[in-house]
Amino acid sequence: MPKDGLTEHTIVAYWPALDSYTLDDEQATWSAVQWADHLEDPLFENPFAASPRGDRQAISHLNVRLHPDDRDLSGAEWAEIAHRLARAAGIEVPGDANSCRWIAVQAKPGRLDLVANLIRLDGTWQHPPVDLGRRLNDEARRIEQDLHLIPVATSAGPGSTRSLPTASAQLAGLLTQLADEQSGPLATVRGLIEHTAHRLAHQAGTAGSDTARRLELIATRLHHVQEDLDATAGRLAAPPRLRTAPAPAPPATHRRRNASLPSADRFLTVQRDPHSAEVLARGGGSEAHSILERVGFVPVVRLHETFHRAPTGLAPDTETRLATEAVARLRAASYYVACDEEFATDRRPARYPTLGSSVAHLAVRLREATTTEDAADVLTELTAPYDGVLAAIEQVLYAAADFHDGLGAAAGPYTARRLRHLADEHLHVLRTDLIHTRNALADRHAPHPRRRACAQEVPAEERERSAVCACPPPPRTAPVPPPPAVVAGLRR
Repeated sequence: MPKDGLTEHTIVAYWPALDSYTLDDEQATWSAVQWADHLEDPLFENPFAASPRGDRQAISHLNVRLHPDDRDLSGAEWAEIAHRLARAAGIEVPGDANSCRWIAVQAKPGRLDLVANLIRLDGTWQHPPVDLGRRLNDEARRIEQDLHLIPVATSAGPGSTRSLPTASAQLAGLLTQLADEQSGPLATVRGLIEHTAHRLAHQAGTAGSDTARRLELIATRLHHVQEDLDATAGRLAAPPRLRTAPAPAPPATHRRRNASLPSADRFLTVQRDPHSAEVLARGGGSEAHSILERVGFVPVVRLHETFHRAPTGLAPDTETRLATEAVARLRAASYYVACDEEFATDRRPARYPTLGSSVAHLAVRLREATTTEDAADVLTELTAPYDGVLAAIEQVLYAAADFHDGLGAAAGPYTARRLRHLADEHLHVLRTDLIHTRNALADRHAPHPRRRACAQEVPAEERERSAVCACPPPPRTAPVPPPPAVVAGLRR
């Protein structure tokens, strides 16, 4: 045993699933470095996990100290204190197989240090309760009573009594119980609604689908109520602060969050079909379909709907990883996703601009073009013979044809010939027409008659003297005095 090693009596408690992570013939005593590596493993195993603040400070430390005049506690009593405080802090959840890693270290007499990694075994971040301080304080007071320890004095004077919780603290506790995601009544009702919607979505007929979608909207509104209650409980539990000026009004986007429900295209389901055991994704619009196909899903076009499925021939664990990634990316794009429990995740991967969005910006430039030269410049980006968009598409088609030539499949040569036909015939016709259009615009040298910059001026010889331009006036930062009267020329 190294001199800096921690003996087995120093670690008084640890997370319940640790025994399943150690081998039978593994050494029973770890060094301090081994314990540190064990706690830091989730940081390396889940490189994309991050806290709600966006950082990766996953190590949480909680220390407990006894009163100097307290009696010496046994190892079992220290272990009981560690487990009770871990449950109060939300680090250890009874019955949760994916809870956090944590250990309780007693390096000095009368002191206990609880160290935990907030990244759970499933790769998600463990969110601490809103009223964490109150929970730990209440549990510490109960431990004092159960183990007959010296209570903490609430004031400097002798014989002082503990202050009763305020009305705000009591209301905060009640709202926290209502909004609790694990055992709160609102979470239970929302789960029943989502389960009913899931059952109705798989029934034949459009009536079941419409009802399922309405139930999903109700479940979403109920989730917003839970979030509002949780935030209100946090504000009630916070100590009051003196204000020297009235608080500014929240931004309009926050005030209007619940003003209207999101459109139906913002709702999706990613679930395993109970009959075929396929992983299917339904709902959403073109943006959601793009996200699903970039993850790896395959589109299925039917007469009345378009849905996505996982590729055939995948192992169940691979399908689960694929569906979990789809749920994470869809929720990162602010979609409301109802999914099976095995696909649920709190990870929100970063989003980056795609190549298609860069090309789509050309359409924005065309809509803002005011002259034929501007439009010709935009079309040149498509038709440029060396590095234009169409030239790049031609290279991609030829590369895909070469790939199918050496693939070895029976349909490979036919697919390769089809791809080359698309590049030589269809793409050639498209590029020829666009080049002709681009050249005609480049030779015209004229402004667009409906996209000219309006000066809001009317000629002085206008017979209808009250005639004014119908365009809206440009924004002005300060009043402008009227121009002097003139006999000829342009007037406002």
